[in-house]
Amino acid sequence: MLQLPTTESGGFNLWGTLFFLLLGGLYTSWSQAPSAGDLVKVHNANQTEIGSISNPEDGMLVFNEDTGQINFFSGSSWVAPSNESKTIVLNRASGGNNNLIVNSTNTYYDFPVNATHELSNTGGIYQTLGNGRIRITETGTYFMSAAFSVRDMPSGNTKYIIGIFINGTLRGYLTRGFASLPNQDWWGTSGTIIYPLQANDEVRFRYVVNNNGNPLDAVFVNIGITQL
Repeated sequence: MLQLPTTESGGFNLWGTLFFLLLGGLYTSWSQAPSAGDLVKVHNANQTEIGSISNPEDGMLVFNEDTGQINFFSGSSWVAPSNESKTIVLNRASGGNNNLIVNSTNTYYDFPVNATHELSNTGGIYQTLGNGRIRITETGTYFMSAAFSVRDMPSGNTKYIIGIFINGTLRGYLTRGFASLPNQDWWGTSGTIIYPLQANDEVRFRYVVNNNGNPLDAVFVNIGITQL
């Protein structure tokens, strides 16, 4: 039975009763799951619209329609909080006479992996644009790796390079050198680089193999990026 508060003399205590009823109402409200009408909706915007928001302040929130994540403004950029690593991995395993590693002397070619070869893409900050091309939508420092192998590298000394291009400009070599083989054989190379990137930078993984224009048969082609 509900017992309402009274005064010491047994009279009705109005303020005590109001407090008692309010407390009971709050308990009832907090003990029930909220309905949609009780929730606050964050404004939606795509990546371009978010980037054009004028005078954002730390702590502001917006729902990124392109990545499906809440973004908050911190310092000088919009950040997508996440407990998972922000990593993309593309891998292509091939066999037989595929002629994937096309080449000509001292000429760069894009890594032959694209969105159909994504093994994982976490964090909502990577967009695979085409062969060897990935857009980064969040400013940060990134660890990048690339590798490829072939089953028919010719004998002799064959020059090779894996280069990283940022917005069309060569920014570093993941690896470079000469493959020196006494006979045609299986061969592969890999390399890594750490580099700071800005939101909407395009990263392009490219290679050089000097094999006189004769294509080689790839076994594995792999690229990966992780935000540090």
